[in-house]
Amino acid sequence: MEIPKLTTRIKSAMDGWFALEVLELPDLVVHTRSFEDIRETDRAAAGALMGQPPGEFDVDVEL
Repeated sequence: MEIPKLTTRIKSAMDGWFALEVLELPDLVVHTRSFEDIRETDRAAAGALMGQPPGEFDVDVEL
């Protein structure tokens, strides 16, 4: 089974927060405080939205 791929873009960064958009899931907007946490935060949010374990996603971050 192929791991679903998610592409994330940083929508904005201010006041110590990153707002992220996931291209494959346009209704999903994710917020995180750390650049290093973007992939993990996206996995958790996508998993909750789609009813799948967070580890089931491969996340690519576009700057």
